[in-house]
Amino acid sequence: MAISPQPAFYSTVRLAALSLARLGEPYSSAPIVVSVGDHADADEVRAANRWSDDFPVVWRIVAPEICDREGFGWAPQSDRFVGEARADVVLHCDSDVCVTARFDELLDALQGERPKVAGLPAHFSPFADRRPASNDAAWRRILDACGLPDHPLDYCYSQVSREQGGSCPAYFNYGFVAFNRSAFQAIQPLAHTCTRFLLSLPIDNPFFAAQIGLAIAIAKTGAEILPLGPRYNCPNSDEMLTPGFRPQDIAVIHFLRDAEFDRRKFLVDPLAFRHFKETRFASPVNEFFRRHVLSLPDIFYGDESRPAGAA
Repeated sequence: MAISPQPAFYSTVRLAALSLARLGEPYSSAPIVVSVGDHADADEVRAANRWSDDFPVVWRIVAPEICDREGFGWAPQSDRFVGEARADVVLHCDSDVCVTARFDELLDALQGERPKVAGLPAHFSPFADRRPASNDAAWRRILDACGLPDHPLDYCYSQVSREQGGSCPAYFNYGFVAFNRSAFQAIQPLAHTCTRFLLSLPIDNPFFAAQIGLAIAIAKTGAEILPLGPRYNCPNSDEMLTPGFRPQDIAVIHFLRDAEFDRRKFLVDPLAFRHFKETRFASPVNEFFRRHVLSLPDIFYGDESRPAGAA
């Protein structure tokens, strides 16, 4: 995870830890490595999160010089690929991701020496012009610039068809991406370099540079691609639900939408938490998520008797 040293981010790390603890081994003992940027102080981070002593949380403080050079937006993101792989499977998760069920079948699929990467294709094209022909041309320009002129556009986005949105390489939503050890080791020296190179190009939206950079790094390594469905990265909205895919089938929720609750405040602000706790949401996915969160012990982060930020 990549975060800023703020209670709202700490609260979602705690949600992740509590959720994984409930699932039993190997989830309950898996290290949760959190990259904390924005010139965080290690002692202050640990003092603010004494709860983490009971969980396998590893607070990794991004070096000040990296924060100065990269800024908050990129410093903790670049830290995702720092250090050795701690397990046979490495998961990269955004801070607004919550695991709600075991996914043993994915862990099994990632075993072996051959490099493998698994993820949900990004929802839409990262380019301003999302017409299929324009999207495909933009990918070809980037791949050509990165020395991959013949790399195929074999995939399409997860919320539009190829006819509606065009094609892409293995371009994953960064909320949840899984690597086996050999894939992580192969991609590790490339991901940040590719991202920084992309930022030197005239790309439409630098916000997606890290996702595009990962796609380029994956392409350069030739890793085996395991495209995932919404079970492993379902947004907290209902567009991915089908008669064959119900909320109870979700293993990983990406709560990136604010339509029914404030995703930054719902675990740290008493009024926002009360709204979350007492409101039956119209969205079946949000309601599933609400019930999961409220089933966890001591889920509110802080003192419910006073507003967030009060002395």
